[in-house]
Amino acid sequence: MNGKQYISGFHQTAMTGLGRRRGSMGLRMTPMIDVIFLLLTFFVLTSKFAEPEQLLPVIVGKVPSQAVAADPTPLKIFVETDGSGCRMRVANHPAIMLSGQNPQESLLVLARTVRQILEPTGPVPIELYYDDAIAWDAVVKIYDVLYALGLQNITFRIEE
Repeated sequence: MNGKQYISGFHQTAMTGLGRRRGSMGLRMTPMIDVIFLLLTFFVLTSKFAEPEQLLPVIVGKVPSQAVAADPTPLKIFVETDGSGCRMRVANHPAIMLSGQNPQESLLVLARTVRQILEPTGPVPIELYYDDAIAWDAVVKIYDVLYALGLQNITFRIEE
């Protein structure tokens, strides 16, 4: 009986310890609150807030009548299809043929013509007229020449 009581006592002591562990395994709030505060601290420290808008210093006054410039009329450049390539017309000047084999020469003539037209007036807006039949490569080459001349106000106009 001593052996049985000892086993029973051991069994009873072991079961009592397990019972206490199960009862004490409730929801532990302390580590959860620590994690929440760490996350909150992280998000507050890493967030970027919008800067407040400030007023710009603007001086409003009368504009002298000489400073008001009339809107300059744009220089119109027409690019038209031709059997061997395309043809460029600048204002009242003769047409310039742009061939597919050697476009450098005709682009140089275009640059000289545009520079000659803009010499007395300075840079003006450019309107580049072309239709869907023109190869985009030719239009880009003409645009590159105009941009290299310092003209940045270039508008593409598609003729239908």
